[in-house]
Amino acid sequence: MSTKPSFDDAYDEDDTDLSNEEYELKWIKRSPLDNYAKYDNYSEYESHNKVEEDSLLTLMNEDGDDMSVNKRHHTRVESMIQQLRDDSSGLNGIDNIAKASQDEEKSLMNLLHGANTLNGNLDSSSELLYADYEEEEPLSDLLNETEDDTKASKYRDLQRLQLQLEIESTEEAATKYLSVLKSARDRSDHATLPGIRKALGTWYEQLTDAIELEQWLYLNGDNRTSTSSQPIDGESDDDTKTKAVRDRTIYGPLLCLLPARKIAVLLAHTALSCTVADGDTGSKVVSAAMLIAQAMETEVNVSRALRVRARERKEMNANDKTTTEMSSDEDAMINQTATNYRIDDEEVDYLSKGISIDSWVYTATHLQRFLDEIQSRSKSGGSDGQQSLKMTGRVQPAIVRRRCQEILLAEGFDSSGGNNKRLSMEDFVAWDPVLKVKLGAALIRLLLDHTTFRGSEPAFTYSRKKSGEMKFNGFISIHPELLNLASTDEMSSGSSFIPPRAMANTRCQPMVVPPKDWSDVRDGGYEILKVDFMRTRHCKTQKEAIRNADLSTVFKGLNVLGNIAWKINPKVLDAALKCWDDGIALGDIPPRVDYEVPPMPDQLEYVDYHSLSEEDQQVHLEAFRKYKDATTKHLRFKQKNMDLHSLRCSAMLKLNQAKKFRDFEEVFFPYNVDFRGRAYPVPPHLSIVGSDLCRALLTFAKPKPLGPNGLKWLKVHLANLAGNDKMSFEGRAQFTEENMDNVRAAVNDPFGENNWWMKLDDPFQGLATCHEIVQAIDSGDPENYLCSLPVHMDGSCNGLQHYAALGRDKDGGKAVNLCIADKPQDVYIGVMHEVIRRVTEDANEILDFDINKTDLTKGEKALLKKVKSAQLVNGLIDRGVVKRTVMTSVYGVTYIGARNQIEEKIEEKLEDNGYDIDEIESEIHTACGYLASLTMEVMGQKFKGARETMDWLTACARLIAAQGQPVAFISPIGVPVVQPYRQKRPFTVVTLLQNIVLTNDSDMLPLHRQRQVSAFPPNYVHSLDSSHMILTAIEMEKRGLHFSAVHDSYWTHPCDIEEMNVILRECFIDLYNQPLLQDLKRRWELRYPSIAFPDCPAHGDLDLNDVRSAPYFFQ
Repeated sequence: MSTKPSFDDAYDEDDTDLSNEEYELKWIKRSPLDNYAKYDNYSEYESHNKVEEDSLLTLMNEDGDDMSVNKRHHTRVESMIQQLRDDSSGLNGIDNIAKASQDEEKSLMNLLHGANTLNGNLDSSSELLYADYEEEEPLSDLLNETEDDTKASKYRDLQRLQLQLEIESTEEAATKYLSVLKSARDRSDHATLPGIRKALGTWYEQLTDAIELEQWLYLNGDNRTSTSSQPIDGESDDDTKTKAVRDRTIYGPLLCLLPARKIAVLLAHTALSCTVADGDTGSKVVSAAMLIAQAMETEVNVSRALRVRARERKEMNANDKTTTEMSSDEDAMINQTATNYRIDDEEVDYLSKGISIDSWVYTATHLQRFLDEIQSRSKSGGSDGQQSLKMTGRVQPAIVRRRCQEILLAEGFDSSGGNNKRLSMEDFVAWDPVLKVKLGAALIRLLLDHTTFRGSEPAFTYSRKKSGEMKFNGFISIHPELLNLASTDEMSSGSSFIPPRAMANTRCQPMVVPPKDWSDVRDGGYEILKVDFMRTRHCKTQKEAIRNADLSTVFKGLNVLGNIAWKINPKVLDAALKCWDDGIALGDIPPRVDYEVPPMPDQLEYVDYHSLSEEDQQVHLEAFRKYKDATTKHLRFKQKNMDLHSLRCSAMLKLNQAKKFRDFEEVFFPYNVDFRGRAYPVPPHLSIVGSDLCRALLTFAKPKPLGPNGLKWLKVHLANLAGNDKMSFEGRAQFTEENMDNVRAAVNDPFGENNWWMKLDDPFQGLATCHEIVQAIDSGDPENYLCSLPVHMDGSCNGLQHYAALGRDKDGGKAVNLCIADKPQDVYIGVMHEVIRRVTEDANEILDFDINKTDLTKGEKALLKKVKSAQLVNGLIDRGVVKRTVMTSVYGVTYIGARNQIEEKIEEKLEDNGYDIDEIESEIHTACGYLASLTMEVMGQKFKGARETMDWLTACARLIAAQGQPVAFISPIGVPVVQPYRQKRPFTVVTLLQNIVLTNDSDMLPLHRQRQVSAFPPNYVHSLDSSHMILTAIEMEKRGLHFSAVHDSYWTHPCDIEEMNVILRECFIDLYNQPLLQDLKRRWELRYPSIAFPDCPAHGDLDLNDVRSAPYFFQ
């Protein structure tokens, strides 16, 4: 059994496939993550005064303007690799920041015995944060790649760069800040530094000292506290001390898995990002604590992956009998070191004399050496084992040894005994949420105590705010002036600000080499980063199911999608950057100016309402109504500004990543699936699954000639992006022809007087298409014009298409273009017309009672409510109002969800008509509920076949859930799906700051039966559309065609649209020629023999073969 941390709340991994042979653990000389900042060396090629951040490849391409991009790229990559090989002590870029003196290094025992630590005086400074040490293993060793004949030779040089990209973190930003600080000091010019960067530079030093002290106190079992602040919320000093000591024994092992300087960077950036994102209201302590701990866990996982990778590489090299001679003495030394599984005698002698090591020593390597050292000193009876820590307490060797073992256990190592089982990434488990929130809260306490602004003012403050009758929430807020500074820096061109919800995922960037193929659920995607094959939502049953399933079809489909090469569209990027810099709100680029927030009204004085006269009661009610309306308006605009802030963060992340990769010839996106089998790119910010801007920024890396019909499909594509997607294909092409003057204006002067392209439904994709059309025409030979822009074919209300095919519903099939037709059918228009007819009838209904009387009956009140609601929305209903509800109805949208969708559109229209929506908020809410019910009723009547199938699926799910079992099934391509919905149980965690309530949704809790039932029909349909997409991807790859997709939107080169249309139709027919519902029922009957499932719904008379000739099935 593999060693697991004692705080594992997940599950034991299946170890049966691991070899039983015991290996002696080959300790890596140094934790790679100690030298983390050195893995990003691009600051060496960047001027400290440069404001705008260049792309990675541009920073590497500095040879000559006359050289081709490809030649410059390879020349610079080779230069970087040679530098890495030559520099045995790390990358020189960090040396420019600071260089630690060898004289300042101390052995662990010396630091324990005499370090001045209790006051935080650890002799560290910002210059020491990224110091290099001779002891460190060269980066060239850690990242050295063995030859891989399966990769094209052109990717070998990029492999090392890919590894560096995966190791990037927020410390990249910290390195840049410290570099700027040092440069400013050298010039004696601090005035040019942005205020937030000055603050961050000082926080790193203060936090590093405080965190390092906490690590020492835990290691020695010291009962003292490191905090100097006053107790929070009236706690006594004893209570604070007791909590601190108790919690430190719990989270201590995790705190010691990273160097103090790295934790300081993560803490400062995460706290800054959280509090800036949440504005002056502050960030909830529980959210901030979990995000801080999550950032630490991600760093630790990268460190683990690097160590596992380095060890496996060395073992492979050691066992490779055919290895050729290394090309340099250093490589020969590395190879020789890899063959030694034990530290040699000379090194042991050196250790016993007092090894000089990094001032941070909590890596597995150093802990193991320290255990040996302290053990030998204890056995020898030396008195120095009992010397004091800062001369005020006694070192306790037994406690130190036990704490070291706890840290090693948390790291996944079992150092007991002479042998150690070899480790893989599967040996490491996710951190327990309780430990994470305790760790995060402790670090927040340090943040409150050790970060200042303007000398002595606290940079962050803690407060408790009432959020209910008997409920309080803790908040951490940033100094108001720092909030303004950070918000300004966030929107600057050269900002390294990272929004909080994005911090955990910023590692998952596009790749510069093809992803590793999926061949097993444990291995695929990135080179170093561990990416789950399936996003299982922590469902143990689901994880067990996929480990035992035949997923070969899914693996093949994901590999096809992941191996498609992309590149950044520079024309779209330049236009988007201009919009951002000039404050032009367009598409995904939000406004740069906040809304003016109306003031918060004064609190009303308390009065005894019942003691007032009837007239005074009316006056008081009117005053209360005005107070409530003013409060609602204030909060509404405040929320709008917070939403704008989030949109700015999102846009900035997309643009920054696009700038970073703009000059690469190829970028790739690894894929994985959710628990239903739907495929998604792993990078969260820039990918084709993103919004209009993301999609426009990406084109195929390999262009193809347009051929005879490619230009036509580009024109159709532009019409679709303009919202004219319900014409015939010929009509759409004609629409583009009629707007050629506008198309050329968009290309020649995109920000001139003619802003036609900005009014398109998808403006940035429209701009990209305009460029391709103009360039193809101006080339003089459109058929041979090399085009890399993907053209999309989208399903027509795809969920209803799948329901119609399942039940062979001919009427439903006609409505969603499964049948032959001269022009595309628009299901949304059909629903809209029927809803408008019914609303008009209700609005014109004559009431036969006095609406002003006070004794209206229940029926009269309901009728009056319906008529008023109809009158409010009458004339406002269009296709856009009902579209989202119709689209999501087959995916299980609830009444509340449908009401919120419609309310968003109705409010926009009422505002355009001059209404103050805050004054009639309750009337709008009621009217949109009425309209949602009406829309869903129309949908049920128009698509009876889909409703029958949905009702059958719901009935079966209800029977299964009643047995206390989660609804599970196998998709047509072999993906086992287990619905993860469980009842969540709250529990309280006591932390240094406050009591925090967490929720638990483990597999041991009872099912959430309602969600198991209501979510099954949409989940099943999602599994069908993902099966169709994966099968299409595999067939496209067989024919040598490029293919990508966003669920039901299929992409390929313009010249290949006709062939893709044939393939996707054949795959759809093949999928539904299977008895899917019958197979589903048969499997359930085998699994649940005690349940009598109802018969499958009868098939209608839809002929699936009609899909072959249905021109607008995908359009």
